[in-house]
Amino acid sequence: MKLLKLLICFILLPTVAFSIQINVNGSSWKTWDDSLQQFAYESSYGKIIPMSDVVPILVQEADTLRVTAANGILEVVDPNSNLILKEGEWLLEGHETLGEILSVEIEGEILDSRSIEIWLDWEGISALKSIIARFGELHQIEINVQEVPKAASKLRAIVRAGGRVPDIVMVSSSDIYDLVWEDAVQPLDYIDPINLSGRNSFTYNERLWAIPFYADTQLALFNRKVVENIDGNWTLEEFESISQNLGELAAGWNIYSAYWFVPFQLGFGKSSLIEDGELIITDQPTISALAYLVDKVRDGTFRTLERDAMVSLFAAGKTGIILSGSYMIPQLEEIDLDYGIVPFPFPLRPLLDYKGFSIAKKTRSPILARQIIEHLTSVKIQQIFCENTYKIPANQSALKIIDLPEGMKRSMENGYPIPCSPLYGLYKNTMWKLLNLALSGKMEVGAVLESGQEIIYENYEGME
Repeated sequence: MKLLKLLICFILLPTVAFSIQINVNGSSWKTWDDSLQQFAYESSYGKIIPMSDVVPILVQEADTLRVTAANGILEVVDPNSNLILKEGEWLLEGHETLGEILSVEIEGEILDSRSIEIWLDWEGISALKSIIARFGELHQIEINVQEVPKAASKLRAIVRAGGRVPDIVMVSSSDIYDLVWEDAVQPLDYIDPINLSGRNSFTYNERLWAIPFYADTQLALFNRKVVENIDGNWTLEEFESISQNLGELAAGWNIYSAYWFVPFQLGFGKSSLIEDGELIITDQPTISALAYLVDKVRDGTFRTLERDAMVSLFAAGKTGIILSGSYMIPQLEEIDLDYGIVPFPFPLRPLLDYKGFSIAKKTRSPILARQIIEHLTSVKIQQIFCENTYKIPANQSALKIIDLPEGMKRSMENGYPIPCSPLYGLYKNTMWKLLNLALSGKMEVGAVLESGQEIIYENYEGME
């Protein structure tokens, strides 16, 4: 009898029980039927979908919208509200007693842009492509997503050549100066990145040039087959002791890279890499940090390992500890390695490497580009993407609910964001040569840094 009653309801009320009418300026725009479920997210209390995914993209975002439900009308509804599917009915989160949603009224001008091109870089591209494809299908937009290694460099080359540029480009903080210099991207001060961390990482000359998306953090990884456990509150002295006891399996990382030297500078007392617009490497913290690493490499406490060799040795159990980044975690998960994550030993301070989205200055779809970026930095999207890829979400509300390894969270809390400055690029290029000279023993630490400081002075005039 119950099955018969359900069948009768389905036959008699096909457009009521499983449909939501979306009206724009009083006219019908779309009727969502049961197919809406395929776009919904799973949650602890059922399927859920943001209201912004259900209504059209407008030229100017609506402040409120109107919802008509089975048990009443709600005149003022936040467009950021959620719809929840319960027992076959879509309900408005927080107003479930209104009953099944029948229609949504919104006012504004529907955006007529129907296509856009996005360049992606770094890890997690497959997951990000799926998220973007879902957005395109929801809003019937053709989105051309390309994986472009060193996307910022390619954009600069195309701008110089006068070619056709993409609309959105994924960038790092160290890309910003060159992109601004080439007049390749536009300032995004008009986008309010509310509740997003990392804004300073994309702010240059007091203008915001990219919207933060996620961050990677440096951290320490240990192979449990070699090192049973490490206390997350460990110190640099304890790091030395553990590594020395490992003998031929001693800790290793790319000590030649400036990217891994900054944490030691900060740990040995440098408050900031760039202070008052100056890049100084002859200060005592830098001298002490470099002297320390030279000594520990020479006596075998630590090993210098290039990235590929480091990963292979770590996976094979031929090195017990490596200094790496959160970007490596998915790779380790794939090979099912028994490993642990801890923050850098005190007092070292890990770098936070933010990635974000810039909009090309000559974009053909600026409003659509903004809408897509806002979608990608929304709470739910940040949670889904960052949990699956072990990234730190820029959205602070997402960070509060995301499930990340404890060692990664603690690294983030003590992290030092890579500065958005042309001096950082100069620093990386200069320090790579200096670290090689010092670690090879060809020059003493003091002399190496003094020669490097001269190179910096010769090259950074006019940068800041």
